[in-house]
Amino acid sequence: MLKNPDSFRRIVAGIALLAWPVLEFLAFLTSPPSATHAPAVFRAHPDLVQVSGLLFLWATLSLIPVVLALAHLLRRGAPVAGNVGAALGLLGTGHALTLFTTDFYDLALAQTLPDARAELVTARTGELWGFLYGMLLPGFLSHVGLFVLLIGLLRAGIVPWWVPVAALAGTLTPFLTQDRVPAVQALGALFHLAAYGWIALRVLRASDGAWRAGLTAPPASPV
Repeated sequence: MLKNPDSFRRIVAGIALLAWPVLEFLAFLTSPPSATHAPAVFRAHPDLVQVSGLLFLWATLSLIPVVLALAHLLRRGAPVAGNVGAALGLLGTGHALTLFTTDFYDLALAQTLPDARAELVTARTGELWGFLYGMLLPGFLSHVGLFVLLIGLLRAGIVPWWVPVAALAGTLTPFLTQDRVPAVQALGALFHLAAYGWIALRVLRASDGAWRAGLTAPPASPV
């Protein structure tokens, strides 16, 4: 397989498309059981904070091959959407990777400073323009890039209409339920698993030739 670049990249793409929502689900599920990141919560669950932080990091890392794979699928049917989506997705993912180190700093603050002072330091960090505009907000471009790619796949007839809808629901769920416990927020990853898992199965079942050319619309179901 390592000697066949088409086979290797196709299999890596399929695995990444499955790994990203699974890791996301596990990251939320292992988060401290609270709707807040208060120092007392972090101090009471130090292992969960670290496990969850690493899982979020690995989930975001897996987005890199996901973005590249989706852009590759559009190389013939919608190259402009593929290029724009890939640029936004990779830029956003690169910034998002930096954000998950903050859980480890928040844990260290909770373990070494009084709660009020730890919260003050965390709040001050969020006010720094370099963090806010140089790291936090650009990280959201990953969602924009993925949605551009999925819309391109829809317009090219490669995915059905419900795939980008499910992916969007998966992205919005954690934000709409951010005042709930992480187990509720984890439901968004199941929408992602449905959407990206469908694409993953198409990629894994495709021939190397079909992958090389970019997937076409699936055959119509017999009536």
